[in-house]
Amino acid sequence: MRKILFLLLVITSLISCKKKPEFVLQAELKDYTSDEILVVYDDPVSKLDTIVPKDGKFTYTFAPDTLTLFRLVSPNNGKTIPVVADKTLHMTLTGSFESPIISGDGENGEYGKFLESIQSIKDDHTAVSKKAEEFITLHPQSFISAYLINEYFVQVPQPDIEKIRNLIDPLEGSVKDSRILGVVLKSIPPKNKNERDEKYLAYFSCKDRNGKYITWSSSVENSYTLLNFWASWDKKSITVRDSLAEMVKKLPEDKFRVLNISLDYEKEKWLDACKDDSKQWLEICDYKGWGNQVVKQNNIYKLPTNILVDRNRKVIDKDLYGNTLYTKVKQLTQEEKK
Repeated sequence: MRKILFLLLVITSLISCKKKPEFVLQAELKDYTSDEILVVYDDPVSKLDTIVPKDGKFTYTFAPDTLTLFRLVSPNNGKTIPVVADKTLHMTLTGSFESPIISGDGENGEYGKFLESIQSIKDDHTAVSKKAEEFITLHPQSFISAYLINEYFVQVPQPDIEKIRNLIDPLEGSVKDSRILGVVLKSIPPKNKNERDEKYLAYFSCKDRNGKYITWSSSVENSYTLLNFWASWDKKSITVRDSLAEMVKKLPEDKFRVLNISLDYEKEKWLDACKDDSKQWLEICDYKGWGNQVVKQNNIYKLPTNILVDRNRKVIDKDLYGNTLYTKVKQLTQEEKK
């Protein structure tokens, strides 16, 4: 009897010590120079993690309770690689953020085959879009389809709204409910939306560094705000922001301001790179990076980027820099005097 009990205890111990099924991502990225990779979780919850690669190599594992979607984000250039994680799934990543090579189980393997299929045509946007459309049509149950819709049909100049709707409609409900498509569906106007309404920035609230809410109305009529998107980890956006700081001084203080929206994840790095706030210059950050509310609402996909709006949040223009921006704001403020 004692031997049987002992045997049962050994078996129970072995079962309890058995490793939980987990997702495994093994990577070896070529010429990766940054000392970290950001892991931005989209579903089922939004959160952030960090990977510290060694010479571009790393293994990332965890045991998800359910299907989990996240993106690997390069702090160097904001390039992303979508990942679908579930128990027992394995994924291998080589190449680079610009040209990833992916193999593995399930949807990650399918995405890898898609990337391979467009390798020879990647500079032909029309041909790549056609391949993406074919993938989406054949994989209505795939979360990768959601990423492809956003990548090749939403984040493009003058997106075809009707095509986006037609691509989303046949997808399974769980894919439509994903965070990435939720943002897309909120950003495209419904069929009865008139053209005028499409030109207005969605309302958002934010606080400055002192915890005070920044408002869109003021005692000054027809003031203008430039939403300037930047990050301490993006050198080009810092250069643009610095030149913008000099330009602001030449424009009417009571008519124009810059709201600098940082895509930083770490408070200290953001604060170290910030400039002093003033009536014309405001710095804000929610430490959510690409998950920032305004970034999502306006489909911001690159840095630097800016949006010029009036006090009613009507969008006047986007991506204005240097003399073009200065001339535009000067013209607007002068027209007010007439």
